[in-house]
Formats: sequence, C-alpha cells, structure tokens
Amino acid sequence: MTSLKLVSPDEASIISRFDHVIRRIVEANREIVDVFVFLPPQQAYIWGETYHELGFYTIVCPRIQNKKGEKEDTVDDTLIRFGKMAIDNMKDLSFICLGSGDKDFSPLVRQARKKGLEIIVVAASTNSLSSDLINLADKTFFLKPIQTD
Repeated sequence: MTSLKLVSPDEASIISRFDHVIRRIVEANREIVDVFVFLPPQQAYIWGETYHELGFYTIVCPRIQNKKGEKEDTVDDTLIRFGKMAIDNMKDLSFICLGSGDKDFSPLVRQARKKGLEIIVVAASTNSLSSDLINLADKTFFLKPIQTD
C-alpha cells in the first residue's frame, strides 16, 4: 500500500523549484554531491522536513545575543565559515554553488575563485542578485516558479 503525503502549495512550489535548478546544474555536466542549507531555527522548524526529503543537509544557525543585548542571526557567518572550510579542505571540489545573491558572500566566492573553482550562483530573482556576484559567477540560475502549460 502506498501512502500519499499531502504538501502545501508553498512546499510543492519550493520542491519543484529546487528540482528544476538541480536538474539544470546536472545538465551542465556537474555532479552534485551534497547540498547544505543554512537556516535560523524558526525556518528550520518550518522547512527542515522538506529539505530533508530533498536530500539536503540542514544546518541550524542559532540567533545569538550581540554586545547591544539584541538577538542577531548567524546564518551568513556560519555559511561563510563552512564555505571557507570546504574550499580549503575538500581537495576534489571543482565548483561551489551559492544559493544567495547577497553581496556579503563575495569574499567567500573570491576565495573559491582563487582556488580555481567554478562559481555557480542560485538567486531568487534578478532583484535579489548583487552586481558583484553577477560579475563573479560563471553560471547563474534563478529559483523562479516553474511554468506549467
């Protein structure tokens, strides 16, 4: 007996968007070994199961108290630290794929470029993609809704 899992429209949409982008990257003759998703706790709670079903590793990045006593996000810092570790220690790495258009990741992408890695950037839209990352990327894909006929 097969059980049917009902998914919300948002979940179905994000799954189809990721499937589409992954297919396009693989079609560009790139094997995707692992996908790591960095999320704050509240997003991991909402999307963790979906990303797990896609085969992604979910890395929960806590909110920490800064010197002003305010809670701040650690997602970018954690992703950058992880990225630097991967670039420096994974000898068989041939490319990195950054799922963000944020210019804060430009130094990480430049470090990857210095190691001879190809740079693939996946952004939500052209509006969310910094001009710096446009210039650094070898390929750019957008996580746009899939059009159906």
